[in-house]
Amino acid sequence: MMHRFRWRVSAGHEVLAYISGVKLRDFYMDPRACAHAFREGRRKLKGIFGEDLRLPRISVPALSYGHISCLGAEIVFPADTAPVPQPVYSSIEEGIRSLCKKRDFSECRLFKHYLRVYRYLKSEFPEENVSLYGFGYEGPITSALLLRGPGFLTDIYRKPRLVKTFLGMLTDNIVSYVHFIRGLMGDPEIDPRSGSLCDDCASYIPPRMWDELVIPYWNQYYESITKGRRRIHVENLSPQHLKYLEKAKIDFYDPSMSPKLTPGLIRKMINIPFSWRLLSFEYPHMSVDDVRKWVHNSYREGAHEVYTVVNYLMCKGDNPAKVKAFIKACKEIEASAHRSIIGL
Repeated sequence: MMHRFRWRVSAGHEVLAYISGVKLRDFYMDPRACAHAFREGRRKLKGIFGEDLRLPRISVPALSYGHISCLGAEIVFPADTAPVPQPVYSSIEEGIRSLCKKRDFSECRLFKHYLRVYRYLKSEFPEENVSLYGFGYEGPITSALLLRGPGFLTDIYRKPRLVKTFLGMLTDNIVSYVHFIRGLMGDPEIDPRSGSLCDDCASYIPPRMWDELVIPYWNQYYESITKGRRRIHVENLSPQHLKYLEKAKIDFYDPSMSPKLTPGLIRKMINIPFSWRLLSFEYPHMSVDDVRKWVHNSYREGAHEVYTVVNYLMCKGDNPAKVKAFIKACKEIEASAHRSIIGL
């Protein structure tokens, strides 16, 4: 049965650093190294994967911990691995007290650094629409876990009333941060078309608790940042979680890395368009034909979008040929859908 189909092959920021010979910490902390990674990395990636690869737009280095750094969380930047946030609240009570304080996001030390990087990139790439949105944020549950640490998972049982207070205040703070960044970029605080959220740690909350601990704060967030469609990225959900996505009025769902799910299972359980991702670490164990079959099977099972994100592994050996097989298979589906529409 034919259904709407989209696909994309994109590259993240980390692969830019890898392929251009820049240490990851330098990519984050040195504006000149960052600009070099964009300039050289995009050129090399295009040479390897061709015109169909969606290259990263010029942006400050992607960091989803920007907001929590403004709340006092320390972000550690190792030499050549991903940044690591450190919990900052020793108790849920401390978290509530902290959120009661008025915050000026622009005074955050890491934000000031990112603002300098942003201005440098604008001077280096004057012809491009440079973005500050890379200094990002996580959803309410993920932010709570990052700020409070594993203790948050015991707080939800031992101090549920305080947890709800904390989540409400934290969500309001996230919304304020979104409005702050949008203001700097000249965008409206309330997007009339759509709004997105990444909240992977919501999967740690048992399905039976979502009505109280997840959905109210997702609603609070979406109602404050958009009048349009609701998109969500949340990994590692179980089948029992899925029905709550409909209760949260989600319009598009990205499960990304979710080993308990399949496209067929998602399609069977909820009536929400969704994507399905071929993960980078799967490529070394697949053949070109395996990749082609994966794309076609994902579409047949109901995925409305398939995608893959190029990382350093996929630049090695015969993996680029497999990425090209992914692209070719997606184009085959597109051509078949077109023939079906025109009745050939």
